[in-house]
Amino acid sequence: MIFASDLDRTLIYSKKAIGEGFGAAEVIPVELYQGEHISFMSPETARLLVELSKTALFVPVTTRTIEQYERIFYIRETFKPRYAVTSNGGNVLIDGEPDPDWRRHVAKSLAESEEAEKVIEAFGRISSPEWVKSYKHSDSLFYSIILDRENMPLEQVEDFRRELAGMRWNLSVQGRKMYLVPDGVSKGAGLLYVKERTGSSRIAASGDSLLDESLLRAADYAIVPRHGEIYASYMEAGLYTFTERDGMGAAEDLISKIAEWFALPAAENDSPSAK
Repeated sequence: MIFASDLDRTLIYSKKAIGEGFGAAEVIPVELYQGEHISFMSPETARLLVELSKTALFVPVTTRTIEQYERIFYIRETFKPRYAVTSNGGNVLIDGEPDPDWRRHVAKSLAESEEAEKVIEAFGRISSPEWVKSYKHSDSLFYSIILDRENMPLEQVEDFRRELAGMRWNLSVQGRKMYLVPDGVSKGAGLLYVKERTGSSRIAASGDSLLDESLLRAADYAIVPRHGEIYASYMEAGLYTFTERDGMGAAEDLISKIAEWFALPAAENDSPSAK
């Protein structure tokens, strides 16, 4: 069994994203950057995840680059994940090292999408210093763009999203960041590779952004925090199961629900109604 989960705003939270009911003294620091703790997990989330990891393989799945993922010391030291999917699926780590076979597979998949240089050139037609602060080509796979969210031109961004689809790229806005990601780089594909390598029969997954949809579709059971892009896009569509709470409380809710699902008889949680 695999529990595959996005990290930021799903299991771990910045100070601004923690939500109601959690004070600074009541959370566990999990990420250190430039001498400062910048991400946190609730003690109950940590306890639940420790218990779940005794019976299921915990696979962190993140849009973060390898370097950014490695800053999350608490997950690395406490859970010592054998497998992790980073770079939005562009890298699969095995015992902390990128798997070369997977990277070769990704390189072939990227050939089916428009070249990265043409994508950023197209983005330049709507980009402005008023709302775009910086960008970088992360791991030579996708673009990570720092935004002034309040000044972002929503209509132009949505038009660009449709233009990107024709280039076989995707756009996701998460907090003050925008990601431009080619179709050949997906969390779901990376997870299915891990499933094949481990011979696992069942997957439960969680995530909050549109970049997590491939991850959720690869799972037999999926649950989404009551916040973020997916919740905003599908809250009334009935496509996903959402947690009872938002913010850091959502992490506690989703692990509890996943533990309940894993405890069901196999015939029941493998049925279509389990999704």
